[in-house]
Amino acid sequence: MKKNILIFILFINPMLFQHGVYANEGLDLDLAILKINKEVKSLNNEILSLKDEIELIKEEQRISSAKIAELRQIIELNLSNTKQEKKSTKKIQSNTAEKLYSDGKNEFLLGNYEKAITLFISFAKNSPNSSNIKDSKLWLARAYFESEKYLKAKDSFLDYQSNNQEHLKFADSMFELARVLDKLNEVNEAKLLLLDMIKQYPNHPLIDKANQLLLDL
Repeated sequence: MKKNILIFILFINPMLFQHGVYANEGLDLDLAILKINKEVKSLNNEILSLKDEIELIKEEQRISSAKIAELRQIIELNLSNTKQEKKSTKKIQSNTAEKLYSDGKNEFLLGNYEKAITLFISFAKNSPNSSNIKDSKLWLARAYFESEKYLKAKDSFLDYQSNNQEHLKFADSMFELARVLDKLNEVNEAKLLLLDMIKQYPNHPLIDKANQLLLDL
């Protein structure tokens, strides 16, 4: 009986080794490898997902860069157009202002002194730095004189003379202002002005008229 039991134990022991307790170690190893494979697969999926996200980010950056470049071009184009528009506007304004001056002279020569006054005032207001501003002040003073607005004519002639002593028509303005002063009964001031003119500009084309006016005062 004992012999039979011993033979049974010897027979079953290898089976236990293969399929029992000892076999559990191999099973655990297989499970561990399987688990690792699953984790590796999961990591690979995550890596692929990250790659897709990176590519998406790169594409978004590329699109953003393209949009920024496009916006920069639009802004530069708008700035260029704005500059051109400003230049055109200034040119139009300049041409319009110069037309006020030429129209003012034409109205004066036609005897429309009130219209001339309005145009010269508008010209001075819109183009204070124009090369014709000095002449326009002289024409304005003349228009006031012809309109018999002698006080305004006097002020306008004095305004013209204040900063234009080297101007071509300065001597003319001295004679014309003397006429204004005569109309205002400021005879002494008129005489002094005529004497000054005759002294400074003895060969002026208006010198004879200046001498005659001086005699008449």
